[in-house]
Amino acid sequence: MKIKASTGRKLRYGGMSALITALIIAIVIIVNVIFSALSQKFLWYVDLTPELLYSMSDEALDIIENGDDKFDSLSPIEMVDKIREEKLAEDPSFDSSSLMINIIFCNDPDTIDENSAQRYVHYTALELEEKFPDYINVDYYNIIRNPSSVSRFKTNSLSRIYTTSVIIEFGTEFRIREINSFFTFDETTSEEPWAYNGEKAFTSSILAVTRAESPIACITTNHGESFTDYEYINTLVDAGYIVQELDLRYQEIPEKCRLIVIFDPKSDFSVIDGVSEVDEISKLDDFLDGTNSLMVFMSPETQRLDKLEEYLEEWGVKFDRHTDNGGQEISHLIKDSSQSLTVDGYTFKADYVTTGLGGTLTKDMRSRPVAQSVIFSNAMSISYSDVYNPTHYAPTDTSSENDEEYDYATYAKNGTYRSIYDIFTTSASAEAYAGNVSTPVRKATEVNRIKLMTITEEARNTQEDNYSSIKESSYVIACGSTQFASSSLLQSSAYGNTDFLLTALRAIGKEPVPVGLTFKPFADSTIDTVTTSEATQYTVVLAVIPAIIAMATGIVVIVRRKNR
Repeated sequence: MKIKASTGRKLRYGGMSALITALIIAIVIIVNVIFSALSQKFLWYVDLTPELLYSMSDEALDIIENGDDKFDSLSPIEMVDKIREEKLAEDPSFDSSSLMINIIFCNDPDTIDENSAQRYVHYTALELEEKFPDYINVDYYNIIRNPSSVSRFKTNSLSRIYTTSVIIEFGTEFRIREINSFFTFDETTSEEPWAYNGEKAFTSSILAVTRAESPIACITTNHGESFTDYEYINTLVDAGYIVQELDLRYQEIPEKCRLIVIFDPKSDFSVIDGVSEVDEISKLDDFLDGTNSLMVFMSPETQRLDKLEEYLEEWGVKFDRHTDNGGQEISHLIKDSSQSLTVDGYTFKADYVTTGLGGTLTKDMRSRPVAQSVIFSNAMSISYSDVYNPTHYAPTDTSSENDEEYDYATYAKNGTYRSIYDIFTTSASAEAYAGNVSTPVRKATEVNRIKLMTITEEARNTQEDNYSSIKESSYVIACGSTQFASSSLLQSSAYGNTDFLLTALRAIGKEPVPVGLTFKPFADSTIDTVTTSEATQYTVVLAVIPAIIAMATGIVVIVRRKNR
């Protein structure tokens, strides 16, 4: 059978076209693979999000490189250099480049980048690696194929590691961050983040692991503590603490513990009284004999806890309760309608105290162009305990910083000196109610505001030599609202609850904390002017019309080629 010349030409041209097409596709695939590999290695990407979401700000990079000028301490980069020099002095063969700040992802990079949330975190880590290539290294452990690769990080019951976890490690110190801690969520759901918090999470963790000593914060258990909101734990981690649970009945306080948190207990702490052989109060007291701190968050719903509250009264703190005709004690619930965020008046903006130790804690927050509102909700009032003496401070030198008069209370006995100060109060028009009584049991005045949060200091002077001494203190911070540390308030950029906690933790812990770094809200891409029906119409039009045009074009091409 003889093949026509025209048919042979078509076969040759068709074969050549197919070969060229296959070659072009192969080249495109190869170039794409090479470019993807190089872009991953050399970080060939640009943050084109309007808010520069995953890019580190100059402030955050400066803290990592130069530290916080408010503290006489080495920056993370300086600390790495210092430890490298020490190790080189001990062993001249030591490879300095092997001592790095490691950011470890618990999955493969391709799998991480498939998820948009993890991709933000991944890109921020890669940018840190690019900015500090001699100090920061990004690594990947696939914990599904090799679970033992992270076994050294599982040290306590709170050390849970998932494929979405990120571990920041330096030497023997590490922090485990869950993916949710890099984001801020709406108070009504934990599914949809509305802001990215990556630079703060990374900066605080890098600060924490490069410190000479990483402090531990213990949260008490076994007293019915209803600690279900983990945003406060994230704040403690941001402040540089290793967070652990502590059952004072059966456990001793860790040696490196610097802070104990009692959060909404429902049953009392034990003392040796002929029934219990364990004295939890004595353990707390011994702990506060050192330069350590205690934070107590109480709820108005909690009945009086005699042993715990008697001990807190030794630190000047008395949670206010009203005794009704039946002898039942009912907590004071504060209503401040003049500064309320809700109709009922029980969620309200607090007033900053500007004097004394409380004013010192909030000075930086108040010195900003616009001071953030600090919010209390479902709050119980606090008074100074009866064993403390009311004291009035009047400056003798009006040119000093402390040129305002203020009231506080003091306690001095057997060589122990303590003083208690207000941090936040209500407005002058607030009221306190007890139970279902419609008449307030207490009313605030201009000179006697209702106390919402206090700080007590036990000051000690340790003689360093014949000419100087060091002031060392213990602190107790008391708050009459557990809602103060709820996710809805800590995650809001409009409120200053988180910044205050970080500021307070920095002050009482004597450790640098990255206050001021905030989250970056995602852009609102919602088209508010388009109704649902209009959106459906647009979707149908945009989906159907291009398909019809493509089909019509194809039919025309086929018909014309047939007729040639």
